[in-house]
Amino acid sequence: MGVTLLDLTERLVPISDFSQGKAGKIFHDVAENNNEYIILKNNQPTAVLLSVKEYRDTQAKVAKLEEILEKIENIRLLKLAESRAHSNTSSFETFVNEQGFSIEELEEISENVEFE
Repeated sequence: MGVTLLDLTERLVPISDFSQGKAGKIFHDVAENNNEYIILKNNQPTAVLLSVKEYRDTQAKVAKLEEILEKIENIRLLKLAESRAHSNTSSFETFVNEQGFSIEELEEISENVEFE
């Protein structure tokens, strides 16, 4: 379902229309016809007015997409871990020692660090 330029311009509503008695008509159109409006303030898009049904549908789609993206990220991380499983790795302690520190020194330093 494409949106034409005419459809878009008809859905642009200056915020002043709400104080000029047009709010009832706009809200009725949103609730009954599931139409959306872009609210303009100083001729700039500021907000979108949409039905509760459309809002809930959109939120459900967002939640589903976030779930899918999380699964994709988990798969990516699993493949990365699997690819590194047989590589030449060393322990954290070995890495710390190679950098010229000891675990005890790191623990002492970490006790003196404050996070805000």
